[in-house]
Amino acid sequence: MSKSPSDNDVSASNSQEPNSDSTNAPASAASARAEMAQAFKELARGEQQAAALEANLTSLESKLDALLASIEGTPTSLTPEQGEKAHSLKQEPEAKE
Repeated sequence: MSKSPSDNDVSASNSQEPNSDSTNAPASAASARAEMAQAFKELARGEQQAAALEANLTSLESKLDALLASIEGTPTSLTPEQGEKAHSLKQEPEAKE
């Protein structure tokens, strides 16, 4: 009698599993813990890199905002009233002698 495809799947999956001997169980548990610890270390490093990138992007955004404001002629450190005064001074023609 031939085996059905599902029987082949079961026998194939059983052959891929480690032996269930009591000597292999502690080793596989230790291996799993080591893999988990390594994964957490990599995750923590990735989170640190993401935080550093976010800080760099925030800094870049501030610099771009300042650059854009300087191009538009509106200083970023001035209050709105000071900005309007500076803008009106720029628009007045200079007197030529």
